[in-house]
Amino acid sequence: MADHLGIIMSNTLNAIESSKEEIFLIAETTRAESQRLTQELAMLRVEIHETIENVEKQQKIERRLRQRLMEVSRDYQTYSEKEMMETYAQTKDVQVQLQLSQSKELQLRTRRDEIERSLRQMQSTVERAENLLSQVTLAINLLHGGISELSLNQSVEEKQEEIGLSVVRAQEEERRRVAREIHDGPAQTLANIVLRLEIAEKLLELDPGRVRAEIKDLKNLVRTNLQDIRRIIFDLRPMDLGDSGIIPALNKYLHNYQETYRISCEFNVDGKEKRVLTAKEIALFRLIQEALKNIAKHANTDQAKIHFNFEDEAISVRVVDFGNGFNVEQAFDNPGDHFGLLGMKERVEMFNGQFSICSSSGKGTTLEFMIPTQKGEGMV
Repeated sequence: MADHLGIIMSNTLNAIESSKEEIFLIAETTRAESQRLTQELAMLRVEIHETIENVEKQQKIERRLRQRLMEVSRDYQTYSEKEMMETYAQTKDVQVQLQLSQSKELQLRTRRDEIERSLRQMQSTVERAENLLSQVTLAINLLHGGISELSLNQSVEEKQEEIGLSVVRAQEEERRRVAREIHDGPAQTLANIVLRLEIAEKLLELDPGRVRAEIKDLKNLVRTNLQDIRRIIFDLRPMDLGDSGIIPALNKYLHNYQETYRISCEFNVDGKEKRVLTAKEIALFRLIQEALKNIAKHANTDQAKIHFNFEDEAISVRVVDFGNGFNVEQAFDNPGDHFGLLGMKERVEMFNGQFSICSSSGKGTTLEFMIPTQKGEGMV
């Protein structure tokens, strides 16, 4: 009965995770379209302003020519037929141009109103999608906890407590990881941008020529910061392991990782591939992801090795780099830049696994972890 219920919950979980990816894509597509419309709206407002100024100029000319036409018509004996025809033609031309400009202004205003309505609707869609993502994420976490506890002989109250604690621990660990990512990356860069903008503001009066070069550097810095933010968002995206499993997902991630960081990764897989609980597959993926990001940040190397081993009752992983290395005891006593290691250790221990690090200055780092699996956890 428990096995049958586990299969049902696993299928439900896969369906919800797939739906979560779709919701995320809807939000991202809507957000991108919103940005495009915002740019169009800004250009449209400039064009409306220019058109209004042009209409006002043409109205002044048209009023002046109508006045002139009235004078010519009133004192027709004073003016020749040619002068009367020229005045009439000029007035007619200006009136036509004025009508065209007014029509253009009306069209631009209509388009502006449409974009503003669309932007409000898109913003509402993005907010609803984000709220729905939060609710779906909570449901996924609860299902993960529920599946992992099905095989244990516990009371209902104990199971509920364990599930709740697992969800809270997972959420807090993920919050800490994101906070570290933002603090070490975009937050530092933004602080630097603010400082340099203040310098550029002072240079504007003292040495305007240097301001142009400073602004150019700041533009490049902003672009880099935007790339970091997009990378963080990409790392936060829900994974769709689907029918393919963790190995194809890791192959895809390693391909992007090597292109981004210019670090060559040797990836070896031993044992007969099997599917395990989705929660464990995601944990394994995130652990390898964190290990590789630490290598990119701290190791100062262009090579890394990942060994993934499917054992009978466990999955073990070894990640090796050939970089700077560090003092492991000092890192755990004073986390600092290595605070992510504590999060990795906690994540492994949540699944009753084992975690170890071997490293020394100048000799690289070897990180190993093992997560136990249960019989019948979906052999491929």
